[in-house]
Amino acid sequence: MNYKVRKIFAIFILTILILVATTNYYGIRGIDNLAYVVAIGVDIGENENLLLSLQISLPGGSSSESSSSSQSTSVVVESVECPSINTGITLFNSYLGKEINLSHCKVIVISEEFAANGVSEILYTLTNAIQFRTTSNIIISKCDAKSYLEYSSPLLDKISARYYEIAPTSSEYTGYTESITCNEFLSSINSNFSSPVAILRFNKFS
Repeated sequence: MNYKVRKIFAIFILTILILVATTNYYGIRGIDNLAYVVAIGVDIGENENLLLSLQISLPGGSSSESSSSSQSTSVVVESVECPSINTGITLFNSYLGKEINLSHCKVIVISEEFAANGVSEILYTLTNAIQFRTTSNIIISKCDAKSYLEYSSPLLDKISARYYEIAPTSSEYTGYTESITCNEFLSSINSNFSSPVAILRFNKFS
């Protein structure tokens, strides 16, 4: 009799735990409450601050054929001036109404002007974020990073996340680019036998 009571009690507790876990996931951290970042842009802002730009994926977005620009409408670029990356993410969370999620970030675009002052602090801050993937590629842009995110558009792919993922891997069949990940870059910084390099991009805007 005691065994049956314990078994029923254990099943009851397990059911409660599953219900609570499921409710928390969909109610608090559901997909509708998250803003998925596909690309990060870093520029020099005013008063020696940094200008942080995020290219955010819009669920259900589609490409607009009638738009004068070839930029996909499935993403939006938002920017904010801030003293640090963490402060910028907090500001985005406060006014976007959704929680910023970096788990789908494919690329970090840093303006050449900003990169001249060093990028290690920015990269270390991002890699300390639990959601951020160190396999994200690093691009140094001749133009400002915000403009790069706004005007960079895929010719054969409508989804920006997929575009950023495929572009660096073109090094497998061309000699014009290279796949440089955040992890490789930081490893080179701490290495005595190699120097860090990144992808350099020239963008022409119409």
